[in-house]
Amino acid sequence: MEENRKRWYDIDPVVSVAVSKMESAPESVQIVCAEYILDKLKDIEFEMSLDEQYNYIMRRWYDKNIKVSHAMEYLKHAPDEIKHQIALDITEYIAEQNSSSEE
Repeated sequence: MEENRKRWYDIDPVVSVAVSKMESAPESVQIVCAEYILDKLKDIEFEMSLDEQYNYIMRRWYDKNIKVSHAMEYLKHAPDEIKHQIALDITEYIAEQNSSSEE
């Protein structure tokens, strides 16, 4: 039963880590990650229109920026193997940004 309560990005631990790192990253890094996601998934087709996602109160961390919000919707609907690879790329990018800001 607990499986049903998981957020979409908690199903794959790699995606969960990437989303968590993205959430705690500065907004400028979030936007770069969002642009990367949108670029990788621009040709993906899914049934939900982007207008539909705004029929609720903006309560998720990624709803504060429309580009990040769109990217997360695309990522949510991406095939699992693509979602996993993008998550690895995002995690690596954020790690690089963190290490370069510490120098």
